[in-house]
Amino acid sequence: MRFFAFLCVFFHHTLSRVSAGGPISPYPFRDVFADSLKYAVSLFFLLSGYLITTLLNMEQESIGRLDLGAFYGRRIARIWPLYYSFLVIVLLVGIAVPAQLPVKGALLAFLFFSGNWFIYAAGGAAGGLGILWSVNVEEQFYLFWPLLIRLGRGRQGRLIPAVILVCSYVLLIVYGVLRYNSDVALRFNTPIEMQFFAAGAILAAWLPRAGWTIPFPLRWMLVLSGLSSWIVADRWLSIFGKVEIQTIPAWWAPAALYGCVLIGCVALFLGFFGLPRRWLPAPLLWLGKISYGLYLYHSLVRALMPRWQSGRYGVIRLGLELMITILIAGASYRWLEVPFLRWKQRITLVPNRPA
Repeated sequence: MRFFAFLCVFFHHTLSRVSAGGPISPYPFRDVFADSLKYAVSLFFLLSGYLITTLLNMEQESIGRLDLGAFYGRRIARIWPLYYSFLVIVLLVGIAVPAQLPVKGALLAFLFFSGNWFIYAAGGAAGGLGILWSVNVEEQFYLFWPLLIRLGRGRQGRLIPAVILVCSYVLLIVYGVLRYNSDVALRFNTPIEMQFFAAGAILAAWLPRAGWTIPFPLRWMLVLSGLSSWIVADRWLSIFGKVEIQTIPAWWAPAALYGCVLIGCVALFLGFFGLPRRWLPAPLLWLGKISYGLYLYHSLVRALMPRWQSGRYGVIRLGLELMITILIAGASYRWLEVPFLRWKQRITLVPNRPA
C-alpha cells in the first residue's frame, strides 16, 4: 500500500500537465487523473493512523502501559536520519541548481517540523524542501497521538478520533463560508489533514487485526472506486472551490471535497487490507519498505532530470526517473536507514517486521 501511494504521488508530479493559462490539453482526463493523485499523501496519513494506533493498542494490552520514551525513540530512529540527511542534500544540490534552494525562512521551519505551516503562510513556496511538508504533518501527529491513546480507554479511546474527524469538517465548513478555500489553505493545514489519521484510528478499532477474506474482484472495485472519488474531489475543487467564482454558493465545497478524498482513501485502504501474502512478491514488499526514501528522493531526481515532454521521450524520462529513484532509495535504505532501524528494534515492545 505504501508503494502504491508513492506511485500515485510520483505520477502526480511527473505526468506532464498543461500549466495555468497555457493551451488546451489534448488529454484532459489524463491531466485531471494525474492531478487527483496528489491525494495519495492523505492515504499515507490514513495508513499511519491505522498502524500507529494498532501498535500502541497492542503495546498497552501486552505490557499494560505505553512507554512514551520508547515510542518517541522509535519514531526518531525511523524519521530523523533520512529527513535531516535529505535536508542537507537539498542544500548541497541548491549550490548547483539555485531553484532547489529553500526560500527565505523555510529552512528554519523545516528544521523544526513546521514546514507545512510555512508553506501555508507563504502561499505554496518552499523550494526543494517542499516535499517534506507531509513528513512535518506526520511528526506533529506522532507528538500528541500517544498522549491521547494513553488518556483514552475503552469508549473514550474510540470517541477521540471521532471528535477529531468532526472538528476537521467544522473547520472545512468555516473555511467554505469565509471562501478561504484555496488548495494551499486546505492541503497544508494540520487540523484538516488530521481527519485521515483519525479515520485510520477508527479503522484500527473496528477492523480485525488478522486481516479478512475479501474476493479479488471486490478489491478491484474498491480500488477503482477510491481513485474515482479522488477524481470527483479534484473536479469539485476546480469548479466550486475557486475564490474568483463568487456566483456559486460554494460554502460546502471544501467539506464535500475532503469527504470525497476521505471516502477514496478508506476504499483504497480496504481494497489492500488483508491481502494474502502469496499475492505479494518479495520485490514488491521491498519497494514498500523503501517507500519513505522513494517519496523524498523522487522530487530531487525529477528536478535534476532533463525535461523530455513529448512522445516516447516523455515515457523514457518517466522510466528513468523511477529507476534512478528506486536505486537511490534502495542504497539509502541499506546504508543510511537500516543501522538506525536495527537500533530501533532494541526499543520495540510490540514485534513488527525486521529491518
